[in-house]
Amino acid sequence: MSARDPQPRSSPPPAAAAPRRARHLSRFAAGAAAAVAVLLLLLGAAAAEARRPGGGHTFSGGSSHRSSMHLASLGRPGGGHTFSGSRPGGGHTFSGGRSGGSFRSTPRLGGGPFLPGAGCGFGGCFGFVVLLVIVLVVLYVIYKNRGGGGGGPPAPPPEQGPPGAPPTRDLDDIRGLDPEFSTVLFEDFAYALYAKAHQARANRQELDALAPYLSAGAREELASRPPAGVPVAAVVIGAMRAIDLRLPSGTEPRPQVGLTLELESNLTVGAGTGDQTQYVRERWRLVRDAGVRSRPPEAVRSFHCPNCGAPFGPGGGDRCEYCGEVVSGGRFDWSVVATEPLEIESRPPALTGTVEEVGTDWPTVVHPALAERWAELAQADPASGEQAILARLQLIYRELNPAWTALDLRPVRGFVSDGLFDYLQYWIAAYQHQGLRNQLRDMRLTRWQLAKVVRDKHFDAVTFRIWASGRDFTVRQDNGEVVGGNPDADRDYSEYWTLIRGAGVRGAPRADKSCPNCGAPLDVNMAGQCVHCDAKITSGEFDWVLSKIEQDESYLG
Repeated sequence: MSARDPQPRSSPPPAAAAPRRARHLSRFAAGAAAAVAVLLLLLGAAAAEARRPGGGHTFSGGSSHRSSMHLASLGRPGGGHTFSGSRPGGGHTFSGGRSGGSFRSTPRLGGGPFLPGAGCGFGGCFGFVVLLVIVLVVLYVIYKNRGGGGGGPPAPPPEQGPPGAPPTRDLDDIRGLDPEFSTVLFEDFAYALYAKAHQARANRQELDALAPYLSAGAREELASRPPAGVPVAAVVIGAMRAIDLRLPSGTEPRPQVGLTLELESNLTVGAGTGDQTQYVRERWRLVRDAGVRSRPPEAVRSFHCPNCGAPFGPGGGDRCEYCGEVVSGGRFDWSVVATEPLEIESRPPALTGTVEEVGTDWPTVVHPALAERWAELAQADPASGEQAILARLQLIYRELNPAWTALDLRPVRGFVSDGLFDYLQYWIAAYQHQGLRNQLRDMRLTRWQLAKVVRDKHFDAVTFRIWASGRDFTVRQDNGEVVGGNPDADRDYSEYWTLIRGAGVRGAPRADKSCPNCGAPLDVNMAGQCVHCDAKITSGEFDWVLSKIEQDESYLG
């Protein structure tokens, strides 16, 4: 949204997909009619040939069909094998390279009894009917594969979606065992543990101090990561997906919850002039005893003893020196029992060049429980209706883009969570280090769609898919040379934006630049605290804050 477009168009209702299906049906009918017409012409030609003096009773011909299927590659922080480096939170995922394949079939129609000659006897007419049925079946299969059948919006073609990416599991099922469980807080825990583990992997004592949360095997694997013994200076997580969730059946001798996460990150390995940037994709498998309850929000990022809360030292192995309990293996909190690196590549952030948007025209990934959960949220807080939350989102969008261009996130510190701020700041530093600036001009929201709502005892989270457009290009700071994008043409894109707010907060969200606690003009320090009332307003305890920006090619719901 921009001053030029103060009232973006809302997204069309789901019923708008119906005309597309009608077009599919009309195409199928037209194709079938054309096939029948061609067969009738062939029949007429064969009959005419038979009636001519010396005419034979055979027909030979050929046809060819070619179809292509393109596969889009998995979205990753860093874009394809180069960073696209554009927009706050956008373009820093894989660019989605494509490869094409083709299938060709060349059926031949033989004459004789299969196609009728003069007279169309029983064998000729029967063969004609069989051929007609085969053609219609083939057309129907093609129609179905192109997404023409079924109810609701048509399915995306095969190239629309990250291939091989497992769907994200809904962690809400854990609340059946643990009413205190919060997806938002669990993500905070997982992000913090991931960063702390990598930053400690070059120091065996610091790594062993995480024994309650990392098994001996996981610690060994992390310590051996190349370059072994070299410290990790910075960790930025680009994506985290829950790809497997196993709840206990009740028959196990020790019932546990099992969870597998797939994470993508950028690590700065080394210090000083010899450091290098790594792109890492890996899987972590975690377990926790079924009877364990989640810790309170203030303890989520603490990696002390999960039983007594005392600082955990490596001297006692897996046993706490204060309470005497063995605290590993998921007995008192989540523990990583295995880490598996899937991809490790050394490459710097390449912020120049132009990468094509991927997924802007894909169907929105809508959570199956969206309607029910949205109704619950609306009933709990009628003042936070869709338009009210959208007004807050538009304010954040309007403030974030110029702050990104200015390479200064201070104006939006009060609107984004701590985790997102760290992520964006990483890319700001990368642009500054390379002497570049990503220019965003005339950026405006064009439409939006509600995609997901998550509610638990501690937080509410709302995910919107937004569509936007504007000038998006990268220049050198010293001379203004354009090194990526096009300053003379709008770039259309879409993303998934997630906002979070404390579960107990009520009332209309603020759509102005004021502190949601004291009402003073918004002035927030880098710790996320209002300089007037000292309230930490970036945790969602007072109003909705932006916590995640996810790209179409990586968002799986």
